[in-house]
Order: sequence, then structure tokens, then C-alpha cells
Amino acid sequence: MKGDTLLAVDGLTVSLRGSDGVASSILRDISFALRPGETLGIVGESGSGKSLLALAIMGLLPAAARAGGHITFEGQDLLALSDDEMCRVRGNRIGMIFQEPATALNPVMTVGDQVAEGLVWHRGVSWQKARAEALRLLDQVRIPDVHRRARMYPHEMSGGQRQRIGIAIALALNPPLLIADEPTTALDVTVQAEILDILDELVREQGMALIFVSHDLGVVASTCQRMIVMYAGRMMEEGATHAVLTAPFNPYTRSLLHTVPRRLERGQRLAAIPGTVPTFTHRPRGCAFSDRCPERETRCHEVDPPWFSLPEGGGSRCIHDPGRETSR
Repeated sequence: MKGDTLLAVDGLTVSLRGSDGVASSILRDISFALRPGETLGIVGESGSGKSLLALAIMGLLPAAARAGGHITFEGQDLLALSDDEMCRVRGNRIGMIFQEPATALNPVMTVGDQVAEGLVWHRGVSWQKARAEALRLLDQVRIPDVHRRARMYPHEMSGGQRQRIGIAIALALNPPLLIADEPTTALDVTVQAEILDILDELVREQGMALIFVSHDLGVVASTCQRMIVMYAGRMMEEGATHAVLTAPFNPYTRSLLHTVPRRLERGQRLAAIPGTVPTFTHRPRGCAFSDRCPERETRCHEVDPPWFSLPEGGGSRCIHDPGRETSR
């Protein structure tokens, strides 16, 4: 680990071997660093590899997937750890809030015991003390009537309450890194705002680093200091959130921003990017975005775009060179 870097992802690749025995790359050449207390957004369309990147960091990839490169957290390479060693990191040093709490929570265990379980497992405290701490955590994430709610099961609670339980579980051990994988996608706008407010408050108070995975550029703009734009398993652009959203270099980032709903006259259609994200088994030659890019040239279909640094920091993957090229 260099300097004050908490997490360093270097040349991460994830491949999946199909039934025919052929391995296909899902994530390719992912590299970034995260400092303590920093907030990083990861955005892109469905199928871009955002959630898979989060699962790779957590060591939760499907059995048929294989990861290469390095994921260095607190000085140790997570990809080199055994399953038992990774279990001691997961939840204890890296917390994760999953997209759908209904499937992430144990349906036959009370929510209070689910919050307390990590304290018993990782800290070795008694169930009595762990349950008392669980009540404090449930109150911290604004669960009303915590003594009664702690004895309830996930199916007895609303979607917003279940997501609050997920946040309490992820924060129970005060991990230095929290990964939130689209934690507000299934919630209505009012509940979404409440969840984001809770996350912002807790991250600031506890000083933890945050990786926020989302397809919502507005949420990332209000939540994260830096952001990464992904497409078809690759990083397309990286930089300070304000810089990326106000002066994007990459054509894909510009296309995404163009689709953000704005005030429209009656009869006007919402903007959309034509086509769909290619699957990892049917990616086009050259730039993966070339078939959909409004700025494509002939060579876009032939040349694998390099990663270039941007003058203000960050970088972009495109055949158009904004400055000095860096190895990625």
C-alpha cells in the first residue's frame, strides 16, 4: 500500500468459462485507487460490470469466474487470500450494502440477531452485548421502536426498513471501506432520499471510504467526490465528479449525460442511446462503444482504444488523445 492509499485495484480482469470451455473476459484492465474517507461513484448502464467489480473486491464472484491482477486493501492482496482469510476481511474490514435487501437478509433470523451476528463472529463479544449494540445501530439508521422491530423478521418490514437493516449490518463493525451496490434502486423517491441522507451522515461521522455503485448520475453527483464511468466491462472515464459531469471527455460519458431527463416540451421524446450494451461474448472489435457512438470513426471499429490521462487528473479510454498517454 502506497502512502495513504486504502484500496488499490491494479489491472483487474475477471473471466468466465462457458459450457464450451472457452473463457470470456467480463472485466478488463480495471485500475484505480481509493484513499481513507474518500467517496467514489461507479456508474454505467446495466451490463457494464459495475456490480461485478464490487463483488470482485468482496471476493464474492461466481464459482465459474476467475480474477486476475491485484486488489490491494490495507497492504494485502485480496486475490491471494484463502477463503477463510477473506471471511475475516469481509464484513469486518469491508462492509457491503446489497441492491436487494429482501434477498440479502436471512428470512429465518430476526433482524436484531442479523445485525448482532457480525459482532459475535468477528469481535467475539457475547450475544447479550451484541444485541444491545444492535439496538443502538438500528436506532442510528432511524428504525422506529427498535426493541420491537429487532425481534421481527425481514418479511415483516418494508423495503426501506430492510435496506436500513442492511446498512446497520454493514456498519456494525465500523469498517474502513463500505461498498454500496445500488442501495436505493428498488425504493421510492422519498425513501431513497432518506437512505442517501443516512449513508452520507454515517460515512462522514465514521470517516470511512465509500464506493457507491449506481446508474443514477444525479445520485453520484450529490454523493461522491470522484467517479468512474464503465462500459462493457472497461473503465471509460475517471476523474473528479464535478469535472466529469461538467466537462466530460469520453463520448460515452457525454452520451450518458445527454439521456438525463430535463424539462421537455409536450410531445418531445426523452433522449436515449441507440442499441444496447454488448454482452461479454459478443463484443465488437475495437472500441466496445463504437456501434453506438455518435462520434465514431472507421478506426474505432478496428483499434482497441488506449487509456489516456487527462490534464486535470483522471483519464479516458478513447482513440482521441487529450494529452499524455499512461499505461493502464
